[in-house]
Amino acid sequence: MFRVTLDSLIVWYLVILLGALFLVWVAAEIFQRGRERRRRKNFVICSICEHVFEDESGQEIVTCPSCQALNERESVREI
Repeated sequence: MFRVTLDSLIVWYLVILLGALFLVWVAAEIFQRGRERRRRKNFVICSICEHVFEDESGQEIVTCPSCQALNERESVREI
């Protein structure tokens, strides 16, 4: 049999609990970044009026809903 004191049992319980919470937090961050990257794929910034809009059509050239200018789809970079 193993001899386990109450102090070591509490420490191991806290270590396991905090480790599990840390892993859940890391997984949530990874999934959130993936969703944001997929969402950012559809963003288009108008080269004339700087209007940011979302277009899910997938076409290379899209029309701005604000000024009706034609825009090429480019990747939107985060500052």
